[in-house]
Amino acid sequence: MGLKEVKEALVLYPNDPMRILQICGGYYECPKDENGKWAGPVVGYAGKYDGKQFVGRIYANFAKAEEYPIVLLHFAQQLKSLVFPALETMDVFCGVPMGGNAFAQMLALVCDARYVYLEKKVIAVATKDSREESELEFNRHEIQPADHVAIVEDVTNNFSSTEKTVLKIIEKGGKPVAIVSLLNRSVDSVREFKHGELSLPVISLVTKPIFQCKQDDPEVAEDIKAGNVCRKPKDKGEWAKLMAVMAK
Repeated sequence: MGLKEVKEALVLYPNDPMRILQICGGYYECPKDENGKWAGPVVGYAGKYDGKQFVGRIYANFAKAEEYPIVLLHFAQQLKSLVFPALETMDVFCGVPMGGNAFAQMLALVCDARYVYLEKKVIAVATKDSREESELEFNRHEIQPADHVAIVEDVTNNFSSTEKTVLKIIEKGGKPVAIVSLLNRSVDSVREFKHGELSLPVISLVTKPIFQCKQDDPEVAEDIKAGNVCRKPKDKGEWAKLMAVMAK
């Protein structure tokens, strides 16, 4: 899709973020053939168990929406109404890499706040069963003591990166006040993140449970055995293959 089609989507479907994402080329849902059998690969998610990736058949790739700042602006303006009750306590929007960075900056713009982001430091390389592992650090930006910080991600699910970010903010003397995301895909639709005595509201533009499973689950085991799996769906070549499957 081009910019013209994306602009038209904003007019035609202003309150349907997932439809807009699809028109941006950022949504994969494994199709079925005429016999009702799955006709595309499963995809790997960021969440892990026993060192392996969880997998599933739906993937929301908000990196494609990042290519259109007008779309991120639209999403940020919509989310502003949801975070408005808490804006007085939000000084900073902190992007969680990489998906939350661009959106956090756009939210900071529309909410008249400061923007910071964390960077990844790789501590374990990817394997055939799982993605690389990394730590989060504030290198380019800083959290000031007493900053009230909203943590921004593109997609929230298992909140593992969220927890790491909360700890980093507290370590720097800041105060986490909310979790903000474009899509909350947790199966139980988590509305509140808890860490010790800390309880943070989870504010999302879209709440859409997306099922994930282990690689030996009967739902996907044959696909995994056959190598019919896309472990890094956001990689340009892999995403192009997924979109080709959708086009069929």
